[in-house]
Amino acid sequence: MTSPLLRRERRRWLALVAVLALFAGACQEERTSTASFTPIPRVEAGTPRAYRLGFSNLPASLDDAAYLATFDMAANFGEVLLIQRPPAWADFLPGIEPSEALQAATVIERTAIEQRRLLLMVALDPFDPADRGRLAALPPGFAGEDLSHPALRAAFLAEAEYLALNLRPAYLVLGTEVNAAFEREPDGYSAFVDVYREAYAVVKAASPETLVFVSFQYEQLLGLIPWEPPHVPRWSLLDDFEGALDLLAITSYPSFAFSVARKVPLLYYSQIREHSGRELAFVSVGYASGPSREGLNSSTPAEQRRFLQRLFRDADELGASLVVWFAALDPDYAAVPPLDLIASTGLRTAADEPKEAWPTWEQAVNRPYDREAALALTE
Repeated sequence: MTSPLLRRERRRWLALVAVLALFAGACQEERTSTASFTPIPRVEAGTPRAYRLGFSNLPASLDDAAYLATFDMAANFGEVLLIQRPPAWADFLPGIEPSEALQAATVIERTAIEQRRLLLMVALDPFDPADRGRLAALPPGFAGEDLSHPALRAAFLAEAEYLALNLRPAYLVLGTEVNAAFEREPDGYSAFVDVYREAYAVVKAASPETLVFVSFQYEQLLGLIPWEPPHVPRWSLLDDFEGALDLLAITSYPSFAFSVARKVPLLYYSQIREHSGRELAFVSVGYASGPSREGLNSSTPAEQRRFLQRLFRDADELGASLVVWFAALDPDYAAVPPLDLIASTGLRTAADEPKEAWPTWEQAVNRPYDREAALALTE
């Protein structure tokens, strides 16, 4: 039986991801300037890497300057920026044209990406992060519906096509941590799988070079979330997307499942190869650099560094194609529950001071990206 403490932690974590999703959605309405960008010169050194590096657009503080700073961090210390958002259902329902505000935000976003020569990853997440058994941010009149509803299905397909045509992302995630939706509401998950396959075809027709996939929450896939009932690994869920998955993408936050980095099993990520031969992408990874309240983890800056070093070793050995860290800087607004659970996941402090793990990231960034040469070294 799940303890009251773990049930409470689960509620706090769900509230956390809900707040972050709402903030991400709000940011795209607030941006008004792309600002100038001066790149930091990068000196290549070390063996080639097969994976591109990047950060999400989670800012250090809740203002436009900090939001745009996430673009700069991704460009100076990586190649990829991840932008995650819920669908703008109301802008894409049948008979509705995208609003001027949405179109203006799209232009600003595209310009900021182009100025920094970044590769863009957009994660269009239809599920409510606070309860992935239901859809997020539904417009009035659609409460309780899933993607079997014709109008919502049409809106999801229309927005997927809009993003493909107007942003031309290198990567488009059409469903985040979809195994969590399966755990909460199997019927809604099945409706999603059905529309995803159609959306995959729509995006490929609009932007053939865009890689399209869903992401799986790795700790939940393995049944390791401490505040949920344990279960056997759900590897069979990968088969639901057979033929319509360009990458096998996972999110992973091991510090919520293992108190310290050294307790992460030796074959933790390499076991994936027993179940899939697709290119592996770490599309959002994080590990705390400090302890959480009530003993949820016992991490330290050194533990975060150890995990990051381990992550890069595994990425090299597995021939991964992407490593995206959840947050470049600690969010300064994460001082009280539930946001305090991610308060120390950045590789730099909210004041932009490097942590112990930062040199490990810089060393990886300075390795030249050459997928073919890097893979040859592992043969």
